[in-house]
Amino acid sequence: MKIRAFLNLPFVLLDQVRHRWILVLFAVFFSIFFVNVFVPFNINRWSNDSGVEEFVHLSGFGIIGGLVLSFSQFVVRRIAGVHHFRIWSFALWFLGELLVMAVLFLMYQSYREIDLYQLLKEVPDSIRYTLLSILIPYSLALLLIAQLVQKSKFRQLKLQVDKPMPESRLWDFPDEKGIVRFSIASDQILYFESADNYMFIFYQAEGKPVKQILRNSLKNIEVLLVNSPMKRCHRSFMVNLQKIELVDYEKAKCWLKLSGVNNPVPVSRKFYPEFKPYIRN
Repeated sequence: MKIRAFLNLPFVLLDQVRHRWILVLFAVFFSIFFVNVFVPFNINRWSNDSGVEEFVHLSGFGIIGGLVLSFSQFVVRRIAGVHHFRIWSFALWFLGELLVMAVLFLMYQSYREIDLYQLLKEVPDSIRYTLLSILIPYSLALLLIAQLVQKSKFRQLKLQVDKPMPESRLWDFPDEKGIVRFSIASDQILYFESADNYMFIFYQAEGKPVKQILRNSLKNIEVLLVNSPMKRCHRSFMVNLQKIELVDYEKAKCWLKLSGVNNPVPVSRKFYPEFKPYIRN
């Protein structure tokens, strides 16, 4: 069940067009550099070219790989209507790109003497060589994109946290049926805690934390407050980032000390990555 849940997680690194261009351009330039400098699999001995002709011939592999990625990420995805990947669908998509590259590389290398039977025999070897060659630039490009995505999330988080909440603004809190039960000043909210089918909203009143109970789920409230400094830190807790006074690290655990609250709020491993850019800044 855990494996199935993992495979169904969203894969967001190639959602944006600019990130796809990073993948394509990085793969092309890295492949051209790598294949000409390190000459993997003695690829320079596969033909009788030398000098400039050899450079052009070897660089052709990188260019073909870039064309395949461009066609895959910008044309095929648009035609197929694939805007977002899951981990499993991305893995299948990558295998498809790999297979197309392997066949085209083989045809490119054997264009002078095309023998269909011989080409089919060499497809498995071509797939292996292509996988070993493309895996490095593909992985490095995804790592670079992951860093850009993380920095983007950090900037968005900082904007949300640094944006002051109007003191006069009241937030309405509905129950599970959508009926508003009460309203609380946004700048007074400390944190939320779920308990079975209910949740507790802790807020400041006359300098002291006060608890208000509501029949609703933390997940539903999280959706309502998606563009606010209220962030989920645990399966059972959501905190106001503007109220954090202290972050305490205890071995593999992390705790948040909130303004005017005696009991620390835990940060679970699942939600820690979303807090790290803020609390470790």
